[in-house]
Amino acid sequence: MSTHEETDGPEQYRPHVLVGVDGSEDGLRAVAFGVRAALARKAELLLVHAVDDAVLAGTWGVVYDPSSLESAASEVLAEAVKHAVDTGMAADQVHTEVVLGNAAAVLAKLSKDATLLVIGRRAISGLERMFVGSTSVSLASTAACPVVVISNAVNPGPTGAHGVVGIGVECDKHSTQTLKAAFDEARLRGASVLATTVQANIPPGMFGGYRLTAEAETEMRHAAELQLADIVGRVAGGYPDVPHTLQVTLGHPVEQLIALSATVDLLVLGMRPPSVIGFSIGGVTRAVLAHAKCPLLVVH
Repeated sequence: MSTHEETDGPEQYRPHVLVGVDGSEDGLRAVAFGVRAALARKAELLLVHAVDDAVLAGTWGVVYDPSSLESAASEVLAEAVKHAVDTGMAADQVHTEVVLGNAAAVLAKLSKDATLLVIGRRAISGLERMFVGSTSVSLASTAACPVVVISNAVNPGPTGAHGVVGIGVECDKHSTQTLKAAFDEARLRGASVLATTVQANIPPGMFGGYRLTAEAETEMRHAAELQLADIVGRVAGGYPDVPHTLQVTLGHPVEQLIALSATVDLLVLGMRPPSVIGFSIGGVTRAVLAHAKCPLLVVH
């Protein structure tokens, strides 16, 4: 198995948006998103197909011919290149590579030189959602650049109808870098930012063993609004051309963020650095990855 490049080396196509392609409709959807992201950033496009070396020797000891796998990979990339050009990318701005190795590991390594990584999320249902896309989950945790996860089934057409970039803000663990990423993306799109924080839903009338009055609940919401305004305001001041609104909701974070995802063009979430590679992604982010109604941008 060899590595194919359309240029003499990675330095020839920097800055670039990196897209993982696998021959699926989700992969092609990622290509289309990657094209628009690259054009907005005045960047080039690098399409990568990883051939997992585990398939070279099958379970029954069958050894696959590397040349046939290479040929299949080239066909996958040829289709992806055509899709990129048809979507609006200049042919000389599109580069390809076939790399031997686990897809998550390959893309994580290549993400060190990328401006953005875009990957597809397969549409699944039922209990499978608990184990949504091992590649997308792993890369959300380990990629060295921001990661966009998009699904062809959920997001088959161009995004942008809402003109809003949403971001979930944890007031006690907020990330300035994540907020800046949301405002940067909104500026590129000519969109506004909707910053939301979710307050845990409190059983009716109870809080810490005491009855919670409607007045006390209002005060809690007001305090959250003030905190959110302070956090977002520190970043928003650097983006006078990007309008923004604030939102405090009550309920479960997963439910509220999924509901938000149906009303925005892109949902931005922060990811803390992994403590164990591949196992750092939290339950909230994993669930939103599985159910989001719009593309998801994960920022470290």
